[in-house]
Amino acid sequence: MNIKVRYITKGKEYRRSEYQMKQILIATHGKMASGIRYTAELIVGKMDEITTIDAYVTPEDNVEKKFEEYFAQHENDRIFVFTDLMGGSVNQKLLGYSQKENVTLITGTNLPVLMQVMMADDDVTEEEIQEFIDDAREELQMVDLGGGKKSTSEKNAEEDNAQGIENTAQISEGAASYAKKSAPKKALAPQSYDNSTAKITALRVDDRLIHGQVAMTWTKQLAVQGIVVANDEAANDNTQKMALKMAVPGGIKSLIKPVDEVIRILNNPKASRMRILVLTRTVKDALKIRQSVGEIGFLNVGNTGRFDGIDVSEKLVLTPTIMLTKAEQQALKELVALDPKTCMQQVPNDEQKLVKDILDKLD
Repeated sequence: MNIKVRYITKGKEYRRSEYQMKQILIATHGKMASGIRYTAELIVGKMDEITTIDAYVTPEDNVEKKFEEYFAQHENDRIFVFTDLMGGSVNQKLLGYSQKENVTLITGTNLPVLMQVMMADDDVTEEEIQEFIDDAREELQMVDLGGGKKSTSEKNAEEDNAQGIENTAQISEGAASYAKKSAPKKALAPQSYDNSTAKITALRVDDRLIHGQVAMTWTKQLAVQGIVVANDEAANDNTQKMALKMAVPGGIKSLIKPVDEVIRILNNPKASRMRILVLTRTVKDALKIRQSVGEIGFLNVGNTGRFDGIDVSEKLVLTPTIMLTKAEQQALKELVALDPKTCMQQVPNDEQKLVKDILDKLD
């Protein structure tokens, strides 16, 4: 069976003023619809405009009636419909609705294309939808962490990425080389952020480092050009490095280095000319970077303390994804003292809460 992501509805022009808002319907055989929605919302955040129809779960399911009620309810909205199989009965039943001017039907759905549409503007164009589908096809790959065969295009992409990092912002070993050529001695990290003129776009504490929430939402929200992982363990583990680099979206440069080396790199003047998202696993590492960088546009605590092997009973649980040892609590207080706007937020759609306000309530 040749299964492809296909864009069925074409040749339509939409104007934002015509429809009230964007709606997304996911309709599949079995429980794939509700399952893929659950996964997508873990990454993108909850979205009220998504409806799922799990077809034929029970013999009594009246799929036609569910479709009829849905489209009647949203006749004034722009509707994106996702189905599982081109030749499947669910998709066939929706072909008639796809003729409506406000309906776009996409079949062969996978998670990347769904999330792209979830995050798109209400007036997303046909050309953009096609780009989303093309990008989603690229996500379907056979994973090889063992250094197996790679296509010429993959090798070229890796080489272009590495070269671009060095040439564009020196966010690599090239930064150290640049420092050597520009001065008689190797540049050292400043002793405090007061001595630094470096500016970075964002610093996020996230114990998973690069993953779906970062790759699909924060990179777009912050319009970053590069991701820098500051973590001693990951920097010295080739398997971790390879897995993290695989999660980096296309077109975004990446670097995984020990914390002290990241500090030196960020203080290279060329790094400040690039929109960079720095990721750390711990608050302690984030504090060390903040103390050595002049300005950070957005400082965010997303997830931390869940996978360090320390019993949760020994931690302060601020949220289900933020668990702090006493040392991490102290580091967080110092971080907030330096940057009072430090916030807690898993994904951009979540409410942004100031860490300062949370800590004040605990004192």
